[in-house]
Amino acid sequence: MELARTLNLLWQRRRLVALGAFIAVIAAVLATNRVGIFPPSLEARTNVFATASTQVLIDTPDSAFADVSNNLEPLDTRAAVFARFLASPTARMLIARKAKLPYDGIEAQGPYDQELPLFEQEPTAERRSSQIFGQKALYRLRFENNPNIPIIAIFAQAPTTDEAIRLANAVPAALGGYIGRLQAEQNPPRKERLEVRRLGSATGGIVNGKANIEIAFLVLVVVLAGWCMLMIPANTIARGWREVREEEQRTSRRKPGPNGNGRIRAEDSGATAPEYQRTR
Repeated sequence: MELARTLNLLWQRRRLVALGAFIAVIAAVLATNRVGIFPPSLEARTNVFATASTQVLIDTPDSAFADVSNNLEPLDTRAAVFARFLASPTARMLIARKAKLPYDGIEAQGPYDQELPLFEQEPTAERRSSQIFGQKALYRLRFENNPNIPIIAIFAQAPTTDEAIRLANAVPAALGGYIGRLQAEQNPPRKERLEVRRLGSATGGIVNGKANIEIAFLVLVVVLAGWCMLMIPANTIARGWREVREEEQRTSRRKPGPNGNGRIRAEDSGATAPEYQRTR
């Protein structure tokens, strides 16, 4: 019964419902697009993003993996150090140049020590503040490292698949170039040198291709439903207001005068009949 009354009310106020639908469409457009005023423009928001991943192996020029007599522990240590270095501003600058992407738009996070308790893995207030700022970045990097294996896992996020793959592939190139320059300056023996080996090209794809459509539909439904729900109490208030006004008007019309019919009698006025007639 209540549903029928609600539908009947909405049908009677169909013009207002149409206005609410128009407002809901505008809200959906604003939720998925950036609107420019000067000059007028409409740019889609980057709710859709892509990810890509690859891995790098920290090895020696003669490949310690091919020689069982070599101790991999120094390489494990170097891999852990490099994984944290890649999240530094210096490394981000090198990665941005290799990927040909804006440095200010890249946010990077280093690996967490898996052996530490959870409360120690949680970022500090200073680190969290930088992460909150980085959440606005279009390009993101995350590095993971197993302390027992000299391999760094690289995960990249970008608005498009091409940019995500380019960003992930730029990390081994940037790290290898940085280490190569240091070794050229220090000129260590060959057996003590390090080499960054990329374990295949980065692969990736779109993660949420329908995000903009889903967000727009959700905003449209929520705004229109909220508009229709507000119309019900608004109609009740307006009807009550009209009833009060009508009741006041009926009461004012029925209100009697001093002589019962809205006129003043001569004997009640204290004047004689001729004086009373003159006053009239």
